[in-house]
Amino acid sequence: MKRFALVLLFLLCGSAAAQSYPTKPIRFVVPFPPGNAGDLMARMLAEKMSGPMGNSIIVDNRPGAGGNIGAEHAAKSPADGYTVLIAASGIVTANAFLYKLNYDPLKDLAPITLIYSGAPLLVVSPKVEAKNLEALIEYAKKNPGKLTFASYGSGHISHIIGEMFKQAAGIDLLHVPYKSSPLTDVMSGQVDMIFESPLLVVKNRDRLRPLGVVSAKRNPKMPDVPAIAEVLPGFEVTGWLGAFAPAGTPHDIVVRLNREMVSAIKAPEFLKRLDELMLDPGGDTPEQFGAYVRANYERVGQVIRSANIKAD
Repeated sequence: MKRFALVLLFLLCGSAAAQSYPTKPIRFVVPFPPGNAGDLMARMLAEKMSGPMGNSIIVDNRPGAGGNIGAEHAAKSPADGYTVLIAASGIVTANAFLYKLNYDPLKDLAPITLIYSGAPLLVVSPKVEAKNLEALIEYAKKNPGKLTFASYGSGHISHIIGEMFKQAAGIDLLHVPYKSSPLTDVMSGQVDMIFESPLLVVKNRDRLRPLGVVSAKRNPKMPDVPAIAEVLPGFEVTGWLGAFAPAGTPHDIVVRLNREMVSAIKAPEFLKRLDELMLDPGGDTPEQFGAYVRANYERVGQVIRSANIKAD
């Protein structure tokens, strides 16, 4: 009876704490520098959530080491609901296979929700003769290793998608990693192709030729560009931004954060901004987002291991 009473008291105290939450400002740990797209969206979310949460939300930028500095800091913070990690897909998936981390993304982070996702496009230089995806694959098969694809660095999502494409198409492409944007070199023909964000493709469409969207369906804003899955069934890869709490954060608090964050994501102004950036809104439950993260983690890990990808 005494043990039951203690358990009941613990549950009641936890429930009371969740009901009074938050009693102080919440931190959004952002592992990107100020001005980054993820940082800007985190700030927009923080502004929209502060009122409904009943307390201010502070954006704490902690860039460095491929996002690992901020992510580790958040994962090791007290699991009390006052620290939320806003992380891009690669930070909680690819980095576990590219770096020796001092935390486990799957075990030490509690998923809250998907904020947004976006499918990049395969674009080629105007100097590439192939006018469609089938012709590109056919040429690559006849000329193994001759075509080059650029990325934003070894282990970057643009590199990983390139390796996935090579495996799915059964072709050999030469990877050319960059420390900065490689788009200018693709447009000038120094490199043949890249997997790039839709927004940058649209802005430079007169100097790039999009051959396919890396998703199961076409992008409504570029209906003339086929989905790569139309040629390579099942080929679908998206980059995304998500929110996480330290593992062990009370479930009631995670649910509250999810509810207010999803409400902010569905707000007209937020949806308008995502549409301008050609990104798709999230809004999953913690359970749905957790399953999504785990599936991404396993798929990305398989590609990194099979292609022997190393971080710069």
